[in-house]
Amino acid sequence: MKLLNSLKSSVVITAITFFAYSCNDREMLYSPNFNSALEINSSEWSADYLGGEWVRRHIILNKDFDGDPIATIIKKRDTCPGETALLYIHGYSDYFFQTSLADSMENAGLKFYALDLRRYGRSKLPNQIWNELRGIEDYFEEIDSAVNIIRKEGYEEIVLMAHSTGGLTASLYAAKKGNDVPFISMILNSPFFDFNAGGVAESLGIPLISAIGAILPKTVVNRNVSPVNCMSLHKDYHGEWDFDTIMKPIQSPMVTASWIRAIHKGQKKLQKGIEISCPVLIMSSSEGSKGDKFEEFHKRSDTVLDPEEIREYSKSVHGDVRSEVFEGGLHDLVLSEKTVRDKVYESMKRFIRPDFKSK
Repeated sequence: MKLLNSLKSSVVITAITFFAYSCNDREMLYSPNFNSALEINSSEWSADYLGGEWVRRHIILNKDFDGDPIATIIKKRDTCPGETALLYIHGYSDYFFQTSLADSMENAGLKFYALDLRRYGRSKLPNQIWNELRGIEDYFEEIDSAVNIIRKEGYEEIVLMAHSTGGLTASLYAAKKGNDVPFISMILNSPFFDFNAGGVAESLGIPLISAIGAILPKTVVNRNVSPVNCMSLHKDYHGEWDFDTIMKPIQSPMVTASWIRAIHKGQKKLQKGIEISCPVLIMSSSEGSKGDKFEEFHKRSDTVLDPEEIREYSKSVHGDVRSEVFEGGLHDLVLSEKTVRDKVYESMKRFIRPDFKSK
């Protein structure tokens, strides 16, 4: 019996290892020419590729497993709508481009900032692996730095808004800070509290890949990720938004086993229960959907995560936590159709300060 069990385990591990190695698209992982002409400027604000009033500033981070990373903070130039700032953190395979969110928040009296994390978007450097990660706590450094920059610009009150994997990161960051959390409140937009895999893939596959990630971190994981989420967003497909499809590709890129390990460990920590000492609003769509071929219902549902799981694991976040569900919402709720996203904006404003009124 022991021999049989050992044989079964060996077969499973071999199968998972083969699965993990079965795709090795290095060009898509590295995009070596991306940002090759970037001039890193951490001392002052400079023009951002969004143009016009948008500016950015780089944050030089401590050396990590892959050299000298940077992060990027973005804002509108010369606006000073009020005494409170909002800091936005993106999700996986993403970057900040949601200017309508910024406009809405500034119209409500909030100075808007966004943060592109290391190896994401504007912060991805040549020969770095897109989105690569060893531990979610790695991101805490750039969050601290962004908070310090915002405070130096005169904003002591800061609201944090985070989407998807950013929501998981923000939750663990706030839990670690305890009573020293630097935010007056937090808004989590479809936070990535659990893998939406199900069955054996989630119960066995993800833990095994996570274990592989500790030994062979750069193992490429061949995930079958549907492109319908970005197809429901981009104006060249079925959406209304224009974004850079290198920084946010229509077909989500592969990940490494170390990325799976970092997210898996973070989710397990959260699911055991965490305490956040500032008020938290957790937002989710009313329903989820799947499919590799685009259908109209994909424009009215979360095609990435299971909203029911978001709401279930939200119970693991202890403190002043509120939940709100949006009928017809996309995974990134602020990119939903206008009638839905307007409701999202109004909900956010009421949560941050009940007396907020749009200009």
